[in-house]
Amino acid sequence: MRTRAFRRHQALRHMRRRLKEDRNQHYDDPDCSCWSDPKAMARFKEQPKTCSCWMCGNQRKHRGPTLQERRSAEFTFRTTHPDR
Repeated sequence: MRTRAFRRHQALRHMRRRLKEDRNQHYDDPDCSCWSDPKAMARFKEQPKTCSCWMCGNQRKHRGPTLQERRSAEFTFRTTHPDR
């Protein structure tokens, strides 16, 4: 039977591994909150989801639609409104 100390050790080990993986995603940029905020760091202990800063998050949320989506929208607009 495992002890509480072992379970805590495993949880910390998992959190550190997830933090390391996340930090590798945005090229060791210390501006991200997951580097210094203890609350953000603790999130990785429970969920392996990456952080949602502008470097890690969804491109559409921070920069707008992709080039392909803009072209598609423009093409759709031209085909539905040929007089404009």
